[in-house]
Amino acid sequence: MKVSLRVPERSDFSVLASLRNDSLVQRQLMVGTAKHSPTQVRAWIRSRSNDPQGVFFVIDADGPCGFVQLTRIDMRLGSADFGICLVRSAYGRGIATQALRLLEEQAKQNFGCKVITLRVLRINHRAIAFYRKMKFKVVETKYRYYFDGAHCRDVVFMEKRLR
Repeated sequence: MKVSLRVPERSDFSVLASLRNDSLVQRQLMVGTAKHSPTQVRAWIRSRSNDPQGVFFVIDADGPCGFVQLTRIDMRLGSADFGICLVRSAYGRGIATQALRLLEEQAKQNFGCKVITLRVLRINHRAIAFYRKMKFKVVETKYRYYFDGAHCRDVVFMEKRLR
């Protein structure tokens, strides 16, 4: 299956809105779990797409199936924060691996990144295993770092050196 990254289009709205309004997904991304109106989702997509220190792409694998982003790009330091989010039906199909590799190339070629970083909830074992497989290293674990509305959660900070 061929995976590509592209700028969001109107036809991607339903997939992006479903991810933005999925409380489990939002909790794993460590953002608020409130329901977002169509207007709020459009504003979020515009904000992510127009971030002067970031890039935001829809992951396309025979149709939109998630998004990937770099935030806090610092060309002086050669670093950026990484984020990825897929619909559940895309899990386990190699889509995240291909999307991450494509984004790594963007990070190196377009922004001179030497390292990408991420944060993940310590209880998200599937994501941590994926990141380790993709050569991310644990830098630090901060205990009781994120409050998800019900519990204080431990957060694992990881990084990957790009070649």
